[in-house]
Amino acid sequence: MKNVISCLALLFFAFGAAAQSGAAKTPAQDAVEKLAQLYGLNATQQADMLKIQERKLRNLAEIGPLKISDPQAYLRKVQAIQLGNNESFERIFNADQKKMLKQQQVALREKKAVVFKEMKTAGSAQQEIDKKMLELDLEAL
Repeated sequence: MKNVISCLALLFFAFGAAAQSGAAKTPAQDAVEKLAQLYGLNATQQADMLKIQERKLRNLAEIGPLKISDPQAYLRKVQAIQLGNNESFERIFNADQKKMLKQQQVALREKKAVVFKEMKTAGSAQQEIDKKMLELDLEAL
């Protein structure tokens, strides 16, 4: 009887360990995988990138309440997080990867300029324009 109970306990423990090893990936790990494919990151860069992505997600979670209470402060903080991320990326990237990052930054600025001009021409309110710029910034993060 003791052997049966011991075997059952061991079996449950083994299933629990197997379930944990097959757990879903975190959002930070998903982001690192996408960035690794995009930039061709090596293992060391991927480890550094995971730290950067975890910090980004933690920072976004911390400023979440500002989205409703103070939208302008939220916008500034998102932009600061984006700037910090780009600086961190540049620190770990090689020359070719930095070039790709710069191209993406230019493309984002151009896209924001086009959207801004279109919305301004359409007579959109500044709040709507700021909201759209924030959406574009969050997409780029």
